Amino acid sequence: MHEQQRERNMRGRFARHLAPLRAPMSYDDDALAFAIFTRSGEMLVSDDANGAKFQFAPDRGFTETKLSEGNESWRIFWLPSKDKNLIIAVGQEMDYRNNLINNFVLGQMWIWIASLPLLIGLIIFVIHHELRLLNRVSAEVRERSPEDNHLIDTADMPTEVLPLLQSLNGYFARTAETFRRERRFTSDAAHELRSPLAALRIQTEVAQMLTDEPELQTQALDNLTKGIDRASQLIEQLLILSRLDNLSQLNELEPIYWEQLIPAVISEQYSHAQQRNIEIKFDRKALPQVKKGQPLLVSLMLRNLIDNCIKYCPEGSVIQVNLNEDTVVIEDNGYGVSDEDINKLGQRFYRPAGQNEKGSGLGLSIVHRIAELHHYEFIVENIKDQSGKCIGFRSIIKLN
Repeated sequence: MHEQQRERNMRGRFARHLAPLRAPMSYDDDALAFAIFTRSGEMLVSDDANGAKFQFAPDRGFTETKLSEGNESWRIFWLPSKDKNLIIAVGQEMDYRNNLINNFVLGQMWIWIASLPLLIGLIIFVIHHELRLLNRVSAEVRERSPEDNHLIDTADMPTEVLPLLQSLNGYFARTAETFRRERRFTSDAAHELRSPLAALRIQTEVAQMLTDEPELQTQALDNLTKGIDRASQLIEQLLILSRLDNLSQLNELEPIYWEQLIPAVISEQYSHAQQRNIEIKFDRKALPQVKKGQPLLVSLMLRNLIDNCIKYCPEGSVIQVNLNEDTVVIEDNGYGVSDEDINKLGQRFYRPAGQNEKGSGLGLSIVHRIAELHHYEFIVENIKDQSGKCIGFRSIIKLN
């Protein structure tokens, strides 16, 4: 009884408060409606039209259902009151809802349809502008000659294609450097081989002419053999230098053990040194930190330095090889070179004046290049006494 009385009182209060809302509304076909229910499902108040036809559904949230009268579908939102004693339902007719959505969408679509030609024109203009730069680059690359290696101008280029153009420029730069090295090698080989080949031809003709003089013919053949050896050495050094020039970095790296490489190279040069009564000494003062490189190239570098000492030192000299923590030092007690020539050592095909030994002037160039590839520093200097007199020559390989 008390519960029924409380619901009647609540219904009376809602009727008084909602009376002003029951005025005629302007919604089309009564498309909107509401109702308030008790927890037991009794309708306390509703609008005068479709709200009274709501079928009680205590689920919270949106539902789609039909009214108790008629076949129209409605979308109704159910919400309990704060004190959980009432359930409020607000609904909208689905046909009206769909028409409202369609009218809204169509009302907005005409703006986009009207602006579509303008947007298409703008897109075409932007694409044409961007592709114009790419077409310019394409035409420039297509029309350039094989010898043309100048870099592509990247000014005003879109940022999206800059990495591609920078890669192309890097490729052109590497190609230009390769062509330059090949031309240099061809020029060097043609220049340096011309004289040895001419000398070999003369020695051959002399040997052919001395058939009646065996001793002179033998001497001519010996000279011919020495000339062939020098030409072979020159070609070998040219090929080595060309291969080293084409390397930007070393591959297939292995640990470098100087304490093993130096004795091995000295043993290879021992016979050559003995022929000139030259002694080679090795002093391992400290072991450097083991780093990676190509042992064959390092051995070639040491061989060239020791071979130069053997060639250009007087007989009876001493060659000292010292292994330190951060350097490898090769020095002799020969005559050294003049102060004017020492700064030119290492230039290709350069040989100081007054040298009696035959050579190509490429040995120190090879040493410089191998040191550069291994990130070593290579320097040469004269050894002088207190009076400033040259008493030897020193080569230093700085490992750090």
